Amino acid sequence: MNVKETRGEILDGLNRLLTRNHDAEKGYQEASENVKDTELKSLFLAQSRQRAEFAAEIEREIRTLGGEPDNGTSLAADLHRAWINVKSTFSSDDDKATVQECQRGDQDALENYNSVLQEMDLAASTRELLLRQKQSVESAHASMARLALVV
Repeated sequence: MNVKETRGEILDGLNRLLTRNHDAEKGYQEASENVKDTELKSLFLAQSRQRAEFAAEIEREIRTLGGEPDNGTSLAADLHRAWINVKSTFSSDDDKATVQECQRGDQDALENYNSVLQEMDLAASTRELLLRQKQSVESAHASMARLALVV
């Protein structure tokens, strides 16, 4: 962090995370609709709700910083590619493959969080928010890794 980022660059980074959380929310929602196991359905729905909450928190942070939140998903962007794979996985009706795709989506999300946290000079409150969210994504990622071994 040799150069201080402009407010615009920080807002762009937060908007990337916002879009990522919208992608994950929709990905987990789709996953819940396509698995057979009821416990997996519940887990995926809980993850979808959590990512919606994360998106709302980031939206508030963006507004606090004077920015305008992006509210869509990134259908064509690199941030969305992991969740696009989830949809194609569903055609196989394989719960394990769905769990593995969710794990990959979480890995991609972690990379996005790390990028913003490491490359941007964020206010302490913004950094704390993102670190808390990242910790939850890490936990979900670890859960998906464990589930992939037993499903």
